[in-house]
Amino acid sequence: VNLLWAALLALLLATLVSVLRAHSVARRLARIVEFAHRLSAGDFSARIGETAQDEIAAVANALDATAARVEAVFRELEDSRNEMETVLDSMEEAVIAVDAQSRIHWTNRVMVRLAGVPIHSGGALVETVRDPDLLACVEQALRLRVTASTLARSVVPGRTFEVSAAPMLGGSAVVVLHDVTEIDRVEKTRRDFIANVS
Repeated sequence: VNLLWAALLALLLATLVSVLRAHSVARRLARIVEFAHRLSAGDFSARIGETAQDEIAAVANALDATAARVEAVFRELEDSRNEMETVLDSMEEAVIAVDAQSRIHWTNRVMVRLAGVPIHSGGALVETVRDPDLLACVEQALRLRVTASTLARSVVPGRTFEVSAAPMLGGSAVVVLHDVTEIDRVEKTRRDFIANVS
């Protein structure tokens, strides 16, 4: 009888230990799942922070190391993007980046000033710029994947822009508008003078 009670007590203790271990493992796995959700949502600062020395901790520590590397790369990309935007904003030319569907991805401050209205990311280029020559130039760059150029005279009344559209990775394109109003005026004056002399 004593042996039976001892066996039952041992079984009870073993069951209790198993339940506690299972609960501990489930809690640790739940932390890993929560970490994965935070990472997929863009929270690259997420960490699991396991302190144990078993297989689960090894996986958690490897995931933490990967997250740290991803966070570092993301920060570098953000810094590079900010530097690029600063450079583009300091340019005298207007710059527009469009995606493969000719939707505006980004513009610099000069382009915003030329448009005279707020430019919303994701909006169609044709809603901001109505110049048919510019739109045809951008379409050529997007469709044929070649650098295209043209003159646009109806972006801003009374001003002429030399437009260059170059294809980019992922099917997108970047468009640069260089104000050549004065050059165009001088060239027109020269042509008129030659015509009058003739």
